[in-house]
Amino acid sequence: MSGGGGTTTQIQELNPTQLPFVEYGLGEAQRLYDSATPTYFPAQTYVSPSQQTQSAMTAAQNRAVTGNPLVPAAQEEYLSTIQGDYLGATNPYFQQRFQTAADAASQQYFDNVNRINSQASMAGRYGSGAADQLQDRAMSQFGQNLANTAGQLAFDNYATERQNQLQTAQQAPAMAATDYNDINQLLNLGQMAEGYQGQALQDAINRFDFTQNIPQQNLQNFLSAAYGAPLGGQTTSQIPSGGLGQGIGTGLMSYGMLAANPATAPFAIPAAAAMGLLSLKR
Repeated sequence: MSGGGGTTTQIQELNPTQLPFVEYGLGEAQRLYDSATPTYFPAQTYVSPSQQTQSAMTAAQNRAVTGNPLVPAAQEEYLSTIQGDYLGATNPYFQQRFQTAADAASQQYFDNVNRINSQASMAGRYGSGAADQLQDRAMSQFGQNLANTAGQLAFDNYATERQNQLQTAQQAPAMAATDYNDINQLLNLGQMAEGYQGQALQDAINRFDFTQNIPQQNLQNFLSAAYGAPLGGQTTSQIPSGGLGQGIGTGLMSYGMLAANPATAPFAIPAAAAMGLLSLKR
């Protein structure tokens, strides 16, 4: 066996068939890095409210601000009922109802008086005490009928209105809550408008973030392409002197050279072992 050690230099080169693709890929990476791409979507990324939606929002806002005229009118009627404005003499229709009943009673009274006078005249006793008593009785009956009619009308009116008062008092909280319908509607419209404004703000934020991140993203893409490309290289290793050391060194050197070539890489291990054994026999 020959003695002495030394060094060996191993050069790894790209496969010639790969070189054009590597150069092209690195060139494209450089071109993309130097370009103004990527760019953000040029138009807005949200949908603005349509003309119909805007018109509806404006109409709803105007209605919410001015309010519903039916609500104050209904609330006023509720208040009048609860306060007893339709009880007895304060009822604008009570006098009319009583007058109708009084007219009927008056007509009946005059009919009775005319019949009494007619009968007394036919009997030759017109103006007598008996005729006067009958007229007084008719007058008393007339007054009693008026009193009974007024009492019944007042009782019916009071009973009905008391029932209306109790029902209205129970419904009063719900009627009072209708004040907030227009307020809530205006609040909903405000939140809807804020939603559209929020979409516009988010679109501006996204564009700003995209522009701020372009340089870093382009640099990262370029470095990833550069570091990922296959590269050649040169290594220098110390060959042990003589014996087993020399055989191992020869084997490792052979393996490095064979493994660098795609065509011989599958055979690198057995071939390197063979070269190492041959060096031991010299």
